[in-house]
Amino acid sequence: MRKQLMLLSALLLLSCPIFAQDESSEEGSSGGMAGAGDLLFEVTGTPFEGSSLLNFSEFRARYFITEDMAVRLGMEMNLNNNQQTPDVVINDSYYGLMPGFEYHFVNDGSFRSYAAADLMFGQRIASLKSSTGPTVMGATTVPNNPNSFIGGRGFTQFGGRISIGAEYFFGERFYVGGEIGFQYIYRNDKEVFVDGESFQDPTTSSFGFLNTTNAIKIGFRFLTL
Repeated sequence: MRKQLMLLSALLLLSCPIFAQDESSEEGSSGGMAGAGDLLFEVTGTPFEGSSLLNFSEFRARYFITEDMAVRLGMEMNLNNNQQTPDVVINDSYYGLMPGFEYHFVNDGSFRSYAAADLMFGQRIASLKSSTGPTVMGATTVPNNPNSFIGGRGFTQFGGRISIGAEYFFGERFYVGGEIGFQYIYRNDKEVFVDGESFQDPTTSSFGFLNTTNAIKIGFRFLTL
């Protein structure tokens, strides 16, 4: 479901530059460069994770305060509510918000490079509902004992990410680029309930890793405010 939604978004983004009408009076920048007042939309993805050739990651809006500085908001959503068998329904959904800031330190013609910082907030909602067996809230699997690892556990998390990126503008609106960064996450795993009774207490963890989910991005300049 997630990949289908993100692929549809990508196709819509690609179609917008074809049908959009350029009005010179509304341009906030010259040539193919984004400038003050420009609002851009993009989708990001990576060939380095998942089983597909390109796995989509974020939908992102960017607004340029000046030619060198922009604020942005990234969004992730995965709605997954599947009936595994006639008597079992698994809900494994995730959403995330990533507000951030960009500073562009190379602005040479249609080429730009930048550094970015984002705050990260996310939540995974997990449950397994059965009419003939145990019903689990807070995870997508039936746990064996209170001390065992429970797969597919729900959580809330927050953290931060720093990144570097580059992009190239083709004409007035369309651009492609990439971004790579490092992020640090603090996660609070949800309490797990089995048939309405507490089975495992909430746990916390923290970790950092190299982020390549935005290694490829495509986008377009939507309008000038």
